[in-house]
Amino acid sequence: MPTLNIGIIGPAGFGGSYLTVELINRGHRVRGISRHPEKLGRHKSYTPYSIDLERSPIEEISKAFSGLDVLVNEYGPHTAGEDALQYQPFLELTRKIILAAKDSKVGYFIMVGGCGSLNLPGTQFRTCSESRDWWLAYRRAIAKSHAHVAYMEERLGSMGKELREYRDAWDAVRQGTATDATRQTIDAYEQKVLSNDKAKTFVTACRTSFMFFHGNTSFRWTYVSPSALYRPGKRTGSYETIFDEIPLKAVSNGADPSSLEDRLHGITAADLAIAIADEAENQGRIGRHWSAYADLSDDTPTPSYVTLS
Repeated sequence: MPTLNIGIIGPAGFGGSYLTVELINRGHRVRGISRHPEKLGRHKSYTPYSIDLERSPIEEISKAFSGLDVLVNEYGPHTAGEDALQYQPFLELTRKIILAAKDSKVGYFIMVGGCGSLNLPGTQFRTCSESRDWWLAYRRAIAKSHAHVAYMEERLGSMGKELREYRDAWDAVRQGTATDATRQTIDAYEQKVLSNDKAKTFVTACRTSFMFFHGNTSFRWTYVSPSALYRPGKRTGSYETIFDEIPLKAVSNGADPSSLEDRLHGITAADLAIAIADEAENQGRIGRHWSAYADLSDDTPTPSYVTLS
């Protein structure tokens, strides 16, 4: 495999840090593009390029992308906490990044979006983020994972704290020690999820960002949406892929086939990094929307970020 010049937007963040380390370990040269790319550490194959993408004009962003074989957009506002999960700023920055990538003639653009843009199985126009059942199944699934709750607590402030209380309440139900107050905690959390979940704004923005790509033949792109339960965790070294739809586990015997409960797949940042690095090298999903999923049976909390030093 020839050495590639690969740009990573958000190299010191959650997914970006794992991907940068994966690519460098494969022998590629990485240009880390963000406000503080030096936070990732030092390596002879890593070049930090400091730029405030939100405030910079497209012409300056284009210079940051010059000479890249592949550009991966790992930008996500989660690091700034729940108040940063906004609709318009995310879409506006995505627009600027795409225009700059086209202007600088990046060879291949890999957009890392969200699972909210994936369709429910068998539907053409209904994404999972439009399903009340999906939102409940999603919140219940991440609450069952100690590793996922710990990750959310670290990154999203009060949203993580509320998730921990919700998890503790469900643990009490499963252990047979639930009280009226416990059940009220569960009901209140789930009503909030269905009516005013703070994550919905960002999830919807990610879903809408896919429209910048869908049917667009003016540049070479691929759009990867992590499966629903995306979190830090063990690097298993393998993964499965699916196009356009949210990956779901098979229906258990006797279960309601329309239910999404206990059927959501996930993937760790380390395993998604493998999938994205493979795509950067092979470029076999040009113009396609896809997801990757892997084994999440290990629930041990692991760092949300990795470093080069």
